[in-house]
Amino acid sequence: METRDQYHDPAYATLYLLLQENPQAADFVKHADLDENQIGALPNSAFAWPERRLFPINNAENTVLSHLYREKCAAVPIEVDENLKRAVEIYGVNTAVTRTKVAAAPILEPDDMYLLPRLKRLRVKTAEDVKVAETILLEQYPRLGIEDRAEGFINLVKKARDMGVSLNPETHRMAGMTVCTTKLACDFIEARRCATKDPLFQRAYEKLASAFHQGEIQDRDELVTAADTLAKLDKMAGLEKHYDRDLPDPIRTVFNTTTKIADDNVDLAGRLVSMAKLAALPSSFWGDVVGPDMLKEITDKQGNVDVTKLAQVMPTLPLDLKIILKHQVP
Repeated sequence: METRDQYHDPAYATLYLLLQENPQAADFVKHADLDENQIGALPNSAFAWPERRLFPINNAENTVLSHLYREKCAAVPIEVDENLKRAVEIYGVNTAVTRTKVAAAPILEPDDMYLLPRLKRLRVKTAEDVKVAETILLEQYPRLGIEDRAEGFINLVKKARDMGVSLNPETHRMAGMTVCTTKLACDFIEARRCATKDPLFQRAYEKLASAFHQGEIQDRDELVTAADTLAKLDKMAGLEKHYDRDLPDPIRTVFNTTTKIADDNVDLAGRLVSMAKLAALPSSFWGDVVGPDMLKEITDKQGNVDVTKLAQVMPTLPLDLKIILKHQVP
């Protein structure tokens, strides 16, 4: 469902369904003023989502209605829910009124429906949801922990790929899908060495910097490992408080360009592997993994693995086979 509220609901079709599903709220909002001419006079602060002027909270009735509409919205910034919760407390609204009716089925949505499954936030079901979620992630990036930053963008890229949606180059960077200019990474790590006065951490940053060589690194596994190591080191050194101000976080430190890693890579259970490397594996190995019938689909007349044919088959392979392949490529 597209994002809408009581002031953006043609003929109040959605409102009718919401009140049918939530009769406990119907009596409470029966005197609500829904005059569309009033919306322009409201300040941005009168909305739970002020940037988009959605979900009005200028009175108790509108707060309850906004709660109902928000539950039908797939993805909203964290502050929207916080603003709605605060409004309920301010107006002293009984939470039973704002509690939406639970449908008989389905009861729960799978975790992979969310970009942040641990938090059950940013549900993405449609192509429109992908773009909304991207905007929210880019805007809310400084407010997320380092683990949630990486997970949210990685899951967003996967959803976008599945739904054929193009993304902002910055999104690919945040998902760890871009190359690393090692000179710039070394400069950022050197800044960390200068920021800590502890000789132990200074030596650790020096050692990490030495692992980067001049030029660009396109091996995503190597880059992810470096970012993870840097994140752990920053936490121990107490430098996390400098993120987004004096120091770029580990993701921006390592994935410091907007140049995408080569598109001929395939995702094998979380690891990007070159199709050329996979095709270089002997056909006898592929026969054991995928079976003789599928082997015919990925080889040419001479029995050699064809990169183009292999690329067409890879997305159809089950996860257990992808895990096997993940460990076969150096």
